[in-house]
Amino acid sequence: MQIAYVGNFTPTHSTENEVRKAWEALGVTVQPIQEQHADWSTLPERVDGCDLVMWTRTSDLDHEPVDVKLTALRQLEDAGIPTVAYHLDRWFGLHREDSVAREPFFRCSVVITADGGHQGRFEDLGVNHHWLPPAVSEFECSPGTPRDEYASDIAFVGSWQGYHREWRHRPALVKCLQHTWPDRVRFWPAPGQPGVRGEALRDLYASVKVVVGDSCLSGGVTRYWSDRIPETIGRGAFLLHPNVVGLDEHFTPGVHLDTWDTGDWPRLRDSVDAYLEDHVARETIADAGRNHVLANHTYTVRMRQVCDIVLGEGYYLPVAS
Repeated sequence: MQIAYVGNFTPTHSTENEVRKAWEALGVTVQPIQEQHADWSTLPERVDGCDLVMWTRTSDLDHEPVDVKLTALRQLEDAGIPTVAYHLDRWFGLHREDSVAREPFFRCSVVITADGGHQGRFEDLGVNHHWLPPAVSEFECSPGTPRDEYASDIAFVGSWQGYHREWRHRPALVKCLQHTWPDRVRFWPAPGQPGVRGEALRDLYASVKVVVGDSCLSGGVTRYWSDRIPETIGRGAFLLHPNVVGLDEHFTPGVHLDTWDTGDWPRLRDSVDAYLEDHVARETIADAGRNHVLANHTYTVRMRQVCDIVLGEGYYLPVAS
């Protein structure tokens, strides 16, 4: 099997690079196409012979005219090459939701996102949308080594100094953590520093007792959560995360992670304190969560699911030796 993949492959750690590794682990030949150099006017010719074309869009790199991209997508469909838009973001409920109606990205043969709470709205706009929750690269999930520079009882990892203005829960969560455990909590990345990635991220999670998470608009429309969940649990950390309707279809609270209701600060405080004291429960949940993620929520699992959606269940996909 051969695919072409339009996206941003420049960063060492990007969705595109992790998805590419997953395809290759399944024995698929991947032709990476850097998005800002894609030249959609010639793309159909360049990918002739591929089984599908995948696209993960980065708005800052997507500069070609809309009509050129729409023409290319129609030509690919006419040639029998399905196009797959794949993204981990939430779209509805944020200022960018109008892009669903106007962007060629959403005119692909199949659109797969982590925004699972708005299926009707996707359909109303003529988008052939399928929900797949976010995943993690199993190649990033080897156990980390505790390091003093990352050690803390409690940590928040991700955007904490600036976030979507529509989601006021994030600054309220940060304030709660800072005021309740001022000498026991740390926030990553540190001010002025880049995100923690690779081996350093694995070591960070190995150095923290309780990781507190968050997802955009987690208390509102359902079936969306951040890739923070598989990214954290898959690396072996214990995670407390706001409850999301639909989350328990994929993770069992109290078994793979634990949850609290958005805005229920007393419950969050009680849970953090209880798990800080009970290392057996914390470590048991962390171990079960990691095993569950590696079996069910890796990009390799997701790309098999993409094949089922796009090419039909049971499509033969050999695994690389």
